[in-house]
Amino acid sequence: MVQLTNKLFIVSLLAIIACGGGGGSSPTETDPGDGNETNPYDFPNATSLDQLNQIEIVTWNIRQFPQHSTTKSYVKSLLEVWNADIYLFQEISSESELISMVNSMTDYSYVVDDESGNLGFALVYKNSTVTFNSKNELWSDTPNSNDGDSDYENNAQYQFASRPPMENYITWTDGTKSMDLYVIDVHYKCCGDDSYDSSDPSDETNRRHHASLLLTDYVINNRSSDNVIIVGDFNNVGVQSVTNPTISPFTDPNIASSTHFLMVDEDILTGASSGYSWQGWTSSYSPAHFDHLIINQPLFQYGSTTTTGVIALPTETNTAATTVANRISDHQPVFMRFYP
Repeated sequence: MVQLTNKLFIVSLLAIIACGGGGGSSPTETDPGDGNETNPYDFPNATSLDQLNQIEIVTWNIRQFPQHSTTKSYVKSLLEVWNADIYLFQEISSESELISMVNSMTDYSYVVDDESGNLGFALVYKNSTVTFNSKNELWSDTPNSNDGDSDYENNAQYQFASRPPMENYITWTDGTKSMDLYVIDVHYKCCGDDSYDSSDPSDETNRRHHASLLLTDYVINNRSSDNVIIVGDFNNVGVQSVTNPTISPFTDPNIASSTHFLMVDEDILTGASSGYSWQGWTSSYSPAHFDHLIINQPLFQYGSTTTTGVIALPTETNTAATTVANRISDHQPVFMRFYP
């Protein structure tokens, strides 16, 4: 375990060690000598994230789920072993397949978005610890087109690349204590670079920066006394630092709004690239840490009990990285857990 610290959080990057066999196999295939011919989706040593009296939250861009005939089997097995309270997904291509998978998981329920089309959001939560109260798809009633002007609020949905953030109001409990949470799932515009050009409303970085400005304003003005966690794929391409324009409204100390937020995985962002959530296994692009968990001020008090990390999928499944990318996802999940 690698211990990481910042001014408010003691953040640990979990070293995930697993030795499941046959990870690249389909249901009818076997890998000679892997010791697990009967069930290629049995990962007995994958790491459990479940901790007594802690809230466990995982964010995962699950890449056009399900991208392969074996994807559901992989994902179901991993989710059940990780045994987290709350999973937030991005890139759900088939809601029916997601629903079918969760319906076969007796301990979990689901909520899906209504507005994001074929790259949607999903909340999957543990029935014994989490109550779903309501959802709100932010800015879904705004135009989803480039109107050519500098007012990013009047076409907010466009800034979020046709994927209005899915705000989930939930209540967590361990039977003796409880906490209300607003968990906002996002998936920003991809591609481009890390150069902010305010004169070009169609620029990818411009849109991502505006998306962050919209979210910071929303939370500060509407949820200042609530417990808010913003999670998802921010697509912060380019330099992996707190000054990257995509995330700077949350992270750059020179921007006033950043005092209201803390990226709990910041030490991963500023750490070695080998620890990033996106490794570019099947891409020519360099690794980047795209997947984040950001909290607001009311949650700062839980800093000393918070742990974060990237779940290393090739290690968890004992499967080649390219197979992971092509059959599960090219993003690795990022988790946080804390004692409320």
